[in-house]
Amino acid sequence: MSTSQLMFNVYLNPDMLKFIFSKKFVIQFLLASIFSGFAIGGAYFYLVSYTQQDKVVEVPDLSGYDVFEAEAFLKDSKLEAKLIDSLYLPNKSGGEIVDQEPIPGSSVKTGRKIYLTIARYGAPMVKLPNIIDQTLPLAMAKLNSYDIKVDQIINRPSDCTDCVIGVEIKGKKTPVGTKLSKGSKINLLVGEGATGEKISIPMLYGLTVDEAQKLLNLDGLNLGATPYLDCENAEDSLNARVFRQNPAPEGSSKISRGSSIDLYLTSDQSQMPEVNLDSIKALLK
Repeated sequence: MSTSQLMFNVYLNPDMLKFIFSKKFVIQFLLASIFSGFAIGGAYFYLVSYTQQDKVVEVPDLSGYDVFEAEAFLKDSKLEAKLIDSLYLPNKSGGEIVDQEPIPGSSVKTGRKIYLTIARYGAPMVKLPNIIDQTLPLAMAKLNSYDIKVDQIINRPSDCTDCVIGVEIKGKKTPVGTKLSKGSKINLLVGEGATGEKISIPMLYGLTVDEAQKLLNLDGLNLGATPYLDCENAEDSLNARVFRQNPAPEGSSKISRGSSIDLYLTSDQSQMPEVNLDSIKALLK
């Protein structure tokens, strides 16, 4: 008997047909189907719950937030804040968020940790380096490497012309090795020699106020008044440049070391005099 004939006889077997249509078979088939359905459905919902594929949120932009505000914001978004680092940034408030990972706009699962970097609450401490009897440019370079700012240069009679003979903070002498916060401002006492030397007035057009002060200090001069004109917001002030100064760098005019120069700043570039800004900035290097 061939295989096809055998299968045909099985299909027509009355006992087999009777069993297939029996109540017992139907009940077993239904139970097996229900069990399979529950098993497949249970596995699906378990995987969804385990992988949390239905709970994806967008990472918010936390830049500018205080760390405590950021933690509360992330909690409301069902995310977790994790502080990993702090940086000394003088222009940022202590605790302000300055970096985050993952980046804003990323899609992550709920419960994900967002790693945060904040600005330090206090500046690191440094020791005042030994700049006594050193020339003013050398002392300025050394102070800059320690992130210590020069507020004023005060000339004093001394045989050591154009060299540092002392350091003061708010009128009090400050010895070498004193611990200061980074960004602290000091006054330098600089020898002017016996003759009271006068120097040429530097040209400061096109510089920011910080660049101008650095150049003035290198020449043994001080920053005077700094009115900002036509600056309506912080961004304007940040972009402001010197367009006028008093006294002006005219002819062969000279001033005494330790004198102050007033600077007028604006964000309107059309008011800038035509000067070779590259040559002016070259003096800062």
